Amino acid sequence: MTHTILICLFLAYLGWRFYSRFRRSIGRQPFRPTRLKIYVAIFSVLGLASVYRAVGHPPLLLGWITGTVLGVLLGVWGLRLTRFESSGEQRFYVPNGHIGIALSLLFVGRIAYRVIAIYSHMSLTGTPPPGLGESALTFFTFELLAGYAIAYNLGVLRRCPSISST
Repeated sequence: MTHTILICLFLAYLGWRFYSRFRRSIGRQPFRPTRLKIYVAIFSVLGLASVYRAVGHPPLLLGWITGTVLGVLLGVWGLRLTRFESSGEQRFYVPNGHIGIALSLLFVGRIAYRVIAIYSHMSLTGTPPPGLGESALTFFTFELLAGYAIAYNLGVLRRCPSISST
């Protein structure tokens, strides 16, 4: 019973994070350099922490490298699709919603799948599944999101101050 409550709380938390991420993926966003720098720092630290886990495990390392490279490429592409605007002293950017929503859905879907798989295994056997934390696909989906967030936010930081006021 306790596991079920914890899983439900975790899924509710993931739902809330997905919703807040979804809201940041669409529509006009005010340029807030501090927030963007915090996202870059968080995703950089988490990405480096995950590579520490992947070293010595070739499938995990492949998932990490592939996800990071593709995420950075998506971030650069997403930046090209972003509109930058000025209104008086305030600056804004309008990200391409399709990329952010797709990456968020992919990552949340993967995490939800892993949580359900782990919960199912534990309810049947009473023990954690073997190889817990060793999913190259999970590493790939996280690094895809992290690479995108780092490249995109750095690009917004670089480009947004250069737009002129209209």
